[in-house]
Amino acid sequence: MKIFRFISFLLLISLVSPGVWGQNRKNNTPKEKAPLLSGVGVGIDLCGLAMKGVGARFANMEICGRVGLKEKFFPIFEMGIGDCTRNGGETTNVFSTSAPYWRIGMDYNVNKKINGNRFLVGFRYGFTSYKYNFYAPDFADPVYDTPMPLELEGLKGNNQWLELCLGFETRLWSIVRLGWDIRYKTRTLQSVSELGEPYFVPGFGKNDNNTFGGSVYVTFDIGKSANTKGLKSLFGKRKNKEGNTNQEAETPPAETAPRAAKRRGN
Repeated sequence: MKIFRFISFLLLISLVSPGVWGQNRKNNTPKEKAPLLSGVGVGIDLCGLAMKGVGARFANMEICGRVGLKEKFFPIFEMGIGDCTRNGGETTNVFSTSAPYWRIGMDYNVNKKINGNRFLVGFRYGFTSYKYNFYAPDFADPVYDTPMPLELEGLKGNNQWLELCLGFETRLWSIVRLGWDIRYKTRTLQSVSELGEPYFVPGFGKNDNNTFGGSVYVTFDIGKSANTKGLKSLFGKRKNKEGNTNQEAETPPAETAPRAAKRRGN
């Protein structure tokens, strides 16, 4: 419940951000073209950190790096650590693993306007090599029916999978961006021990042929994409090309001819 509230709060911020709804309807300025290298960004997934913080039985904690090309294409590299310790519910069996994982892929921004908001579709290819453990303290010898705790440690596994992604992100302030995505994951390769399959695969999630996942992330963008003209940040005012706010400068009224002659007479 705490994780759900935390994620809901972050999504609400991204949806009500003035960067999303605060754009002027009328814009007479010429359409801006993004440069080839529109920015470089690094980010961190808040969802995995929150799950780990509240003591969830599994969590994927990751960071990412990406490059923006023409404000349309975003090649991305993600890496993290998947951690899981799960008790067997009605039994006393315990499964555990903790290992790194990697993903490479690309996002495409379908938003035609360069206004700081990105509607992203993309893909990832993930892979991990890990070790996992089983512990069954109540295991009984099948022949003599005597207690014989079972410990299986260091079982090796390798997994690869494909992810299809759909997400949205917006500019909060300066170089800070907030976004979220949902992912459909399908396993493409698995190699595990004959003694048993893992319950959890780092970076993938609960071990199955297909599963869903998602993330809520904060990204720090450096470059043209972080300084787009005409954007309105969450905590600031809209800026024009010269860096001034859109408030019209107060200019003194034009001096009439009689008033000017009177002044010269004085």
